[in-house]
Amino acid sequence: MGGMGKMYKVAVVGCGRIASILEDDPLREKPATHAGAFAAHPMTKMVAACDINVQRLEKFGAKWRIPSPYLYRDYREMLRHAKPDILSVATWTDSHCDIVLEAARTPSIKGIYCEKPIASSLAQADKMIAACEKKGIPLVVGHERRFDANFVMVRRMIEKKSLGELKTVFAQALSLPVPALPRSKYVGGTFLHDGTHMIDLVLYSGGPAKWVMGYDKRPYGKRNIETTAGGIIMLENGVTVFVEGGGEREYFKFDLDLQFTGGRILIGNSGIHTFTGGASKHYTGFRELFPIPFPAPKKRVNSLVGGVTELVRAICSGKEPASSGRDARNALRLIMATYESASGGGKKIQIKDRRGKK
Repeated sequence: MGGMGKMYKVAVVGCGRIASILEDDPLREKPATHAGAFAAHPMTKMVAACDINVQRLEKFGAKWRIPSPYLYRDYREMLRHAKPDILSVATWTDSHCDIVLEAARTPSIKGIYCEKPIASSLAQADKMIAACEKKGIPLVVGHERRFDANFVMVRRMIEKKSLGELKTVFAQALSLPVPALPRSKYVGGTFLHDGTHMIDLVLYSGGPAKWVMGYDKRPYGKRNIETTAGGIIMLENGVTVFVEGGGEREYFKFDLDLQFTGGRILIGNSGIHTFTGGASKHYTGFRELFPIPFPAPKKRVNSLVGGVTELVRAICSGKEPASSGRDARNALRLIMATYESASGGGKKIQIKDRRGKK
């Protein structure tokens, strides 16, 4: 394919939080947004933006120095006139499918970076994947923790069995209580919209799922999204995973607790804590866990920039990217199966379509 050294023109559709606004958060690592990542990458340049909110659109244009003639209200018009090489999709989940399908029909488009979750349904995800594959367009979905060097290191430790065999995972994406929001628009609550990162990491770290038994809590009724959802997932390799999203907490928490035959890794917003087994200080003949240093990666790149780098690499090489549409589809499949199980009283749902194939 070639193309290394080329400058790729980027258009952004959706100018809200993950597109740009989160750059204003003084506590977040920068870049913290799609626009920030594309601005930081040496081979991408933003040339156009689109949003239905004029004030937000104009603010985006001023911040990222995009001239007003290239600020659009209609993404179709933007694709036709601006002729970008890359489209960044940072809109509400229910609009992802239509936008990606239109981008796949646009002759200039060479790659798409789409915010998570990939879509609101498996049918939408399948259409998006098929359209991009037909045109040879790489589709990267924003599960950016796959590009975080610490999570990459954890996966390497699992593969090398540095702490023995992985046996059990506890994964939580907890958040503030959510109001009554219609499922017709939002589909799911925290378990879907933040939990998609959590489920993707479970699959990235542990491999394909075999079955799930789910539960949910819906105090606002079945027509509204849940306040909490979760369940038990059995991976194909026998690893047991306990997951929970939502939880109506007074704080935000995103953590994976990976437990091995010889140790433990806790990684997420609580930091990284590693433990290994040793002779107990309390009970003769027993072993306990003791903290040890985490083997810090030698090189660390901002994870959002890592996603852009992966997209550019895929465009240049013609190879399927990491965090692909199929990877994201696998996460969505498992989330939807959890909801399906919960609606059936916790019945076991087999994950048949586990590699994202129709």
